[in-house]
Amino acid sequence: MLRLMRASPSDPIRLAEALLFQSSGPVSRTMLARALGEDVEISQIISQVARRTEGMGFEIVAVGDGWMFRTAPDLAEALTEALEKPPERLPRAVLEVLLIAARQPVTRPEIESFRDAALPQKTLTLLQEKGLIRSVGRKSVPGQPQLWGTTETFLVTYGLRSLAELDPLLEGLRGPL
Repeated sequence: MLRLMRASPSDPIRLAEALLFQSSGPVSRTMLARALGEDVEISQIISQVARRTEGMGFEIVAVGDGWMFRTAPDLAEALTEALEKPPERLPRAVLEVLLIAARQPVTRPEIESFRDAALPQKTLTLLQEKGLIRSVGRKSVPGQPQLWGTTETFLVTYGLRSLAELDPLLEGLRGPL
């Protein structure tokens, strides 16, 4: 009779893989330590997971303050074609969120000044609903306009570890407002 072996919850690498697989977003160092134990060296576990997934259809990537599995870059185009999801209409909104990311915290009038065009409230609402931006307070000027900044979801959506990775792309957007 064939006997199936059960996974040992004491295997930190497999447990980390399961946590990364199950999570819908980045898994932080704190989450991993809670699942694996405080005495486990998280960096070594992540390195071992990366080695074990090397050459597979997915890989572990650092995103924001954690890690997650993502499709291997060389398979992205084929996967996109296979799934054929209609493109989402966000071109203007993407520009707005990039302006916010480049200059945050930033007010709506500052974005409008830089773009030299009005910024519809529905664009800010859409970006908020998608979790890409959030209110980060009010500017200490007359009228106290709302300040906007990007979120962890923004980093995850665009596969960024930090906003510093945008610097080369946004270099031309950093001039004075």
